[in-house]
Amino acid sequence: MALSNIFKFTQGLGQGGHQIGRKVGDAIEILILGLLHSNSDLTRFLVVEDGVEGATSAKHKVEFSFYNLDTEGTPLKSTSEQLFGIIECKKVGVEQTIKQSFKVFNAANPQFDISEGYSFVMSPTCRSYKWLIHVNAINDGSENNIKIKVNKIISPEHIETTEHIIQVEAGTQILFATDISNNFHLKFSNESLSEIEDPLNKCIILQIITVTDNQIKKINVNEALAGPQTPEKAKQASFVSLDVRKKVLGSFDKNGDDSFISVLVIGEAGHWEEKSRSMVRLCNDHNLYIPDEIIVSLFTSFKEKFGDRYQSLITKSNYLFNDDVKNAVDELLTANDFKILRELDTDSYVKFAYLNSDGKNKLRIIPFEN
Repeated sequence: MALSNIFKFTQGLGQGGHQIGRKVGDAIEILILGLLHSNSDLTRFLVVEDGVEGATSAKHKVEFSFYNLDTEGTPLKSTSEQLFGIIECKKVGVEQTIKQSFKVFNAANPQFDISEGYSFVMSPTCRSYKWLIHVNAINDGSENNIKIKVNKIISPEHIETTEHIIQVEAGTQILFATDISNNFHLKFSNESLSEIEDPLNKCIILQIITVTDNQIKKINVNEALAGPQTPEKAKQASFVSLDVRKKVLGSFDKNGDDSFISVLVIGEAGHWEEKSRSMVRLCNDHNLYIPDEIIVSLFTSFKEKFGDRYQSLITKSNYLFNDDVKNAVDELLTANDFKILRELDTDSYVKFAYLNSDGKNKLRIIPFEN
């Protein structure tokens, strides 16, 4: 399973995984809010961040919900029976976890500069060759303090070797990655994964933790895992859909009654393996995703417009109450002709629509006309 292009972009920001993960989630929500506000028919019925009660009496935090109106035109959000649609947003990013072989190495070698160095292997998909990487400290009094040796082992008799001898400081990271075309990439502190054209299969992150008198005392080695929490997120979204459908329609099953629909919008869709897709396919009426490049475009455009504080502005409340933020989101949507949502199974572009049929308000997901 490939690592998302969002990871390629955000990994270079130097933020914790949970911190940047929350902002990616906020980016998904602000884009959906922008889409909904482009349709005045729907916004009349919209309630943002609602606590929707299900048949189990559990209250579910739903990003966007749609209620019938009272006589004064106010959504009847006090009762779930007045719901005619919900939109949930979920994303599962890349989790960086300490590499298991490094745990063993570090336990035996707590001080890196007096060890013989750390080695690990990166194997491409369905290929006979592999890369053996060895990293060791240099303690000869020179300016450089680390050596990285990469052996491409094609056969026992055929080994291609490259070496890199450099100086690093505490806080530096060195990235080792393979892409879906089975190319190996080595990126230093002044380089970024986003420079790699193809999606990534694997990534190992070497972090320089402590340097004293130019001697590397402590390192850490993490590996990037694609969406390990995806099944849990799929369960959460599926339960909300089932519980609320039972409350509104009296049945857990999707029985063709379109007076209420549940919609799931996900980010970093490449991390959703078939088991999780099958789960949400069974329980939700519609499963959509925002392509990685749209979310990266949002981050990039916000940084250009707002500078270092750009991430703090990526929230739904800022879209509603900050004209500059609203304009930035609307500009991105317009530049993409509002085509930012795709069906998970068909990859077709779709959009939200409103329909009043037989006196009933309905939320619709419809394809873009060619």
